[in-house]
Amino acid sequence: MQLKEIGLQLCTCTWIEIMTCIGITFYLLYISENRLALITILAFSPLIGFHFAVSRTIKDEHCVTCGESN
Repeated sequence: MQLKEIGLQLCTCTWIEIMTCIGITFYLLYISENRLALITILAFSPLIGFHFAVSRTIKDEHCVTCGESN
């Protein structure tokens, strides 16, 4: 994988949501808010799952990440 492809992959909504969920969850675990960390995971999981399902089913010639096209 080329560096440009990796950069474009990290710009997708799904990866931004995953990184946000991980960051919030680790911060909440760091400050010992285990229940809020679990709620965060439960809140983000359906959204992340939906984005993965949509990205798997839709095959488009244009890359929707960062406004670039393949």
